[in-house]
Formats: sequence, C-alpha cells, structure tokens
Amino acid sequence: MSTDRSRVRRACPGVAAPMSTGDGLLMRVRHPIGGLDAGQAQTLAEVARRFGSGALELTSRGNLQLRGLDTAGLEPARAELENAGLADHDPAVEAVRNVLVAPVSDIDPEAAMDVQPLARALERALGEYPRLRALPPKVGVLVEAGGDLPLDRVPADLRLEACTGLGGVWFRVAVGASSRTATVLGWTRPEKVVDVALAVLERFVELREGEVDPPGRVAAAVARFGPNELTPPGLERVLPGGDWVAARIPGYADAGIGMCLNGRAFGIAFPFGALRAEALQGLAEHIRAHDGRLRLTPWRSLLVTGVPPVEPDRVTEWGGVTDPDDPRLAVSACIGQTGCSAGSTATRADAEAAAACGLLGGGGQVHVSGCDKHCGRPANAQVLLTAREGRYELALQRAPVRWETVLTRLEPGRVELALAALDAIAREEGGGNESRIEALQRLEGTVLTRRMNAKMNNGDSA
Repeated sequence: MSTDRSRVRRACPGVAAPMSTGDGLLMRVRHPIGGLDAGQAQTLAEVARRFGSGALELTSRGNLQLRGLDTAGLEPARAELENAGLADHDPAVEAVRNVLVAPVSDIDPEAAMDVQPLARALERALGEYPRLRALPPKVGVLVEAGGDLPLDRVPADLRLEACTGLGGVWFRVAVGASSRTATVLGWTRPEKVVDVALAVLERFVELREGEVDPPGRVAAAVARFGPNELTPPGLERVLPGGDWVAARIPGYADAGIGMCLNGRAFGIAFPFGALRAEALQGLAEHIRAHDGRLRLTPWRSLLVTGVPPVEPDRVTEWGGVTDPDDPRLAVSACIGQTGCSAGSTATRADAEAAAACGLLGGGGQVHVSGCDKHCGRPANAQVLLTAREGRYELALQRAPVRWETVLTRLEPGRVELALAALDAIAREEGGGNESRIEALQRLEGTVLTRRMNAKMNNGDSA
C-alpha cells in the first residue's frame, strides 16, 4: 500500500484520506453531481454497514460521510466505492474535487439552464490541473442555476451563478459568502465559465506563494489583495442586458422538504443530517423499481426524483422528516462526545432539547458544537452553543463574522431553559415585521445577559 493511500487526515477527510474521530475512522464521499443511482446508494449502504458502524451523515457541502470504520476495512471499502464511481483512485484528485452543484437543474423548469454537465466538466478539469493541487483543502466551488431550489444562501469560495441576460444565459462569477454578500468579479458565457473558474483558482494559488501567512480561503485573498488581483481578463463588468436581482427567481424557503418542483421531487431531511445504512438501503430499493435517483443537497436532505413519494410511515421508520415546519430542522449539531474525541458534551441530545424552544419557530437557527472548531455549523446559524469542558457558552450572531457571548458555563441540563428565556425576551421586544432574532440583536449584550439570568433564576421563561 502506498503512503498516500494509507494516510489519515486531520481535517477535510476523503475516501483516500480518512479522518480519525472518537468512533473510528470517517470517510467522506464527495458530492455526487446529479445524485446517486440505485446501485450507488446500495453500495454506500453496504459499505457503511460492513466496514463501518452503519452511521452516515449528510453534510452542508452536499457530501456523504461514513462513520466508524477501522483500519482493516479501509482498502476493501475504498475499492468498492471506487468501483461504484463514488471515489477517485488518486488521492490528489479527490482532494481538489470540491464542486457543489444545484441538485435538480436538469428537471427544474425555472432553472436558467441545466448546469450539471458544466459542473462535471469543471470537476474533471480540477483533477487534471496539477497547478491546483496546491489549493487549500477547504476551498470549494458552487455552480448554481437559480430556479425553485436556489443555492443563494449556501456559502462558497467561488460562485458560478447562472441567470438570463441579453443573448441568453450568463454566469456571474463571484467570490465568497452568500450570493447577496459575495464580491462579484464579473460575468461570462457558459462556454467560458470552466476556464474562468480555473483561472481564478490558479491566481489564488499564485497569490498564496511566498506569503508568510497565506490566505486559506479565496475571500480572504480578495480582502488582502483586492478583487482585481483575482479577476481574469475578458469578464464583463455588468450583466449584459439585464439586472441581477430581477433575473433571480425566488426559491422555496423549505429547501425542497416534502413535495417540490410540481411533484417531480420529494425531499426527505434527517435531523443533524444523520441517517443509518438501513434508511439508505430502503431508499435504494425504492428508486430501483423506477430508475430514480437520490440527489444530495447542502441542506442535509435527500431529494428523491423520478419515483413516487415514499410512504410517510417508511420515512418515519428511517428517522426522516418531510414537514418543513418540523422544529428539529431549525437546530444543528456536530456529533459531540459520542463520536469525537474533542467533544465534551452530548451535543445532539442537547440540540433535541433546544428544538422545543419557541425561538426556532420565529425564524431562528441554533447550532450546538462540542468544541470551538464548530464543525458542521450552517451559514445561517444565529445562536451558537459552544462546549468547553462540559459546559456551554451561548453566543448570538451580531454580524456575519461577529459573535457575542451572552452566557458562559451553562450546564447542559439548562440549555432548554436558557433558550426559552431568550425566546421570552424576543417576544417581549419584537413587533411589526421584525423577527425574534432581529429583536434580540437590537439589545446590548450585557442587558441581554442580565435579563436572561433573571428569567432563568426566577423560572420566568414562559
């Protein structure tokens, strides 16, 4: 066995480079563009069950993780995944193949175009371009098409976003964050977009060279060197013959959970993105009879396409959710101490307690982290619980990159009480069209801390 294929990575694991965790080794299968067919889903379920613990996780990058593998099972697991077209033989290719694509642009009538062929071409080019092997492992590209399930709020290093302008489809080339806050480099036509993306990423690699503290993400390079340094020649500065905002088609807030696309897709979410091999096996059997597919989304959900909807009882049996208003979808959590040596709390049990809080029904999103690495934290998290030595710090998002701690040393058993107090204050302060989170963000941190403590100590959080 070669050294490259036996290494264990500390972060950003793949199939060729798994990561050691508290419950064994973790393999991450890169986002399958266009989804999984029945055979691939079956293979994943079997590999998870035979060589791992049977636990799988959907990630916010549209990837799928297999947990609980041991060293002896790595090679046969890799071989089966490679044979199914789910992994690369070359670890260096796998490391740069970080492309997230709109999951249903091929069947979404409101999409600007089907971007999946373009995304596959980009994925191949990334693997064939030796210069880009120097990209930091977390750097990823998003290929978007608008429509009913847009990726506007999904963060990415490089955004390639299709919409209609003068003469047909154009791609907005932008860097970092969400669609609304990204730095726009310019506009290009579909036939040029792969070359443009490679040029931006190559320039990012060049700018990192020779730096004592090189930027780890493309947005950080823009902040340090300016957008012009990453803009390749030939880009249009504005959308020809159109307006970006007008060209976008609003999507559904439920991210496709339940029926969507006029009945052409059926979305199933899993709390915390966690599912068992038995669920994936059942879904494989369901799509096999109709030649359907399972599309992985960045919302930690699966879209079942080309087949009738799954019976609700089966979804419940698998631990899935099809109601977009289910409060469990408004909380997220890393695996915590049950599966990670860095975790000091049972994060998912504490997150389930948080799901009972009314704050979430008012548009809030809570993430519970077992340590300060904040693995799996979604971009739209507004309340953050961070474990330190078995207790939590509770922080509120004040700006996209700034958090303010309002409680410290919070016992896990008091998480639900603390969030209920936060919700009570939000309801007292809120009014008009303001969300509960927006009401909280108006309050000064020390005032919020004092009021929360008073409610928790007096039992007044109803």
